[in-house]
Amino acid sequence: MILFVLLVLPLFVFAQSFEQLEKRLAQINTIKVSFVQKTKYTWRTKEDVAKGFFYAQKGGKFRIEYEQPEKMIIVSDGREVVLYYPAQGNALIDSMEKNQSPVVESLLLVSKPLGEVFDLVGEIEREGRRFFVLKPKVNDEFFHRVLVHADRDGTPRLVRVEEKDGTITEIEFLEVRTNFSPSQGLFKLQLPPNVKVKRVY
Repeated sequence: MILFVLLVLPLFVFAQSFEQLEKRLAQINTIKVSFVQKTKYTWRTKEDVAKGFFYAQKGGKFRIEYEQPEKMIIVSDGREVVLYYPAQGNALIDSMEKNQSPVVESLLLVSKPLGEVFDLVGEIEREGRRFFVLKPKVNDEFFHRVLVHADRDGTPRLVRVEEKDGTITEIEFLEVRTNFSPSQGLFKLQLPPNVKVKRVY
């Protein structure tokens, strides 16, 4: 679930051409997005629904605050990723290097040109909406393709991520803010002293 959010949220600047999208991504320094995320698995009929906020800064720093169905905070300073579950009093720390893919590096970290990672392979109509279809050029362990529905002004309102195992995640953007000045501690997480911390790298 985390990986899907990291992939699709920076697409809020989707333009009318692939070249324009690549150029706009290069101009992004920081973003803040409120979102609703729905995930459908092949092995269950009921979809998972999550709501929260996403912040990111060019270079790999990000923060995800899930408000529903339970509070969870995910923060990265570009080197480590911290997953904190307040209700359980647990935290997991992993390295960013282990959690990267060319797809995520291109869209989130902006460390690879978009044109090197994705092809804009076409457009499709679903339920009265037009979707742009992006497909990774490189072999990726998780992602099959990404579908983006955008408003007339170029702001996507619905992104659909299709995984190779059949899992489908749709994310609706409720509010988007760009190029703001982040607070000093936004991409750092001070864990309470009684939290049980597990490092997995």
